[in-house]
Amino acid sequence: MPQASSRPVTLVTGATGFIASHLCESLLARGHRVIGLDGMTDSYDLEQKRANLNTLRQHEDFEFVEAHLLDNELELEQVVDGVEYVFHLAARAGVREGWTPTNFQRYMQDNSRSTQRLADAALRAGVKLFSFASTSSIYGFNPKMPTPEDHPLEPRSFYAMTKLLDEHLLSSYHRLFGLPVVVLRYYTLFGPRQRPDMLVHIGLKAIATGKPITIYGDGEQTRELTYVADAVDAQVRVLDALPIGETFNIGSGPTASVNELIDTMERVVGRPAKRIYGEAHPADQLHSQADTSKARRVLGFDPSTTIHEGIAAEYTWMQEAVLR
Repeated sequence: MPQASSRPVTLVTGATGFIASHLCESLLARGHRVIGLDGMTDSYDLEQKRANLNTLRQHEDFEFVEAHLLDNELELEQVVDGVEYVFHLAARAGVREGWTPTNFQRYMQDNSRSTQRLADAALRAGVKLFSFASTSSIYGFNPKMPTPEDHPLEPRSFYAMTKLLDEHLLSSYHRLFGLPVVVLRYYTLFGPRQRPDMLVHIGLKAIATGKPITIYGDGEQTRELTYVADAVDAQVRVLDALPIGETFNIGSGPTASVNELIDTMERVVGRPAKRIYGEAHPADQLHSQADTSKARRVLGFDPSTTIHEGIAAEYTWMQEAVLR
């Protein structure tokens, strides 16, 4: 339970993860007392998560709670008591897990059921903000581009389906009970601490170690990328503006094809990639491009990191943390 303090108390879920660990650091730098909650699931290398946690634990205003949001032993009401702001980033990510009952149950537990329990606790605690990290994957296979927030939603993976369910659930909590919800729909994220199952991490590691990269499809599918610092900046701007009830697309722009991304990785690493082209995956989007005009207008969101700069920063981190 948080102790009395004049400084804001903020809960960040998924705190040891890619975006959330950066967000925790940003909030601590702003003078927040941060409670980081994470179940430390084995969705990817736990050593990477522990390294992120060790960095956070060096700050005296950071408190860590190791628990899944659905753990019976977790006294969530006590954790949230006194919390003013909630940033909910904990989730099971990824669009390619097989369509099996077991995998569906994992996504439902880690995403939708967890979100419902947290929303209920946050409502009882009377928080000022419940910021939810969603995904552009809910727009579907080949949406109109650039894609506005009011575009029809056609998710094609368990991940995207549960994220859309979460959005509907939180929208209902907001409309019916007044939970102060804001939703950020992130486009493909990259940068230091990126998950090892994501394209830029996979590509940089393969090129650096001389191993092949498997490209699903012809590589001409395009993506809008979001650099992690821009993702965090968007969350902080939500904290300052408190645009309750709104949904925003968040992407750094511009778009690039998978082939162009690998070209950039080759330049950063300084050696050629070994490319293997395979069958396209049915859950992958063909193209993505964010219409970020609403975030720019309402939040003052103005990302500036180029794809080359972001990939170079990620490679520098990987040389120190992954490729040793």
